[in-house]
Amino acid sequence: MPLLKSLYLFIVFIAALWSLVVVGTSLFSEEKLLFIPLPQVTDVEFASDRSEVLRLSGFLVFAYFGLFHVIADSVRFSSGHVLVSILTSLTLVGTTKLLLSDRFPNDAFYLFVFALSGIVIILGSRPSVRRYFKRRG
Repeated sequence: MPLLKSLYLFIVFIAALWSLVVVGTSLFSEEKLLFIPLPQVTDVEFASDRSEVLRLSGFLVFAYFGLFHVIADSVRFSSGHVLVSILTSLTLVGTTKLLLSDRFPNDAFYLFVFALSGIVIILGSRPSVRRYFKRRG
């Protein structure tokens, strides 16, 4: 059984590293790996950029949790941490994509909302804040 678990962790590690390669290659080069949706389906440039940000954010979240699972298997995440991870990856990938393009003012509002939501969730999930709202008695 330990051999099967080692093989499983190795496969998860390789898949997480591959996800990081997909994100890096798609963001910083002209080559797009695993373009979803297909280029024939979306003719609007903004829609394809937004779907690319969502796709790359998904890959980044998978890489984050995959590497965390391999390195520290005993760590458990709350639903707030998962939500913050998704919002953080959307903010990071979206900001990088916008800074590399020339349409920064058009979609900057969405990034601001994602970043603000993530900050509110992080600050609201601190133990001191959670204790404040617990029922007493």
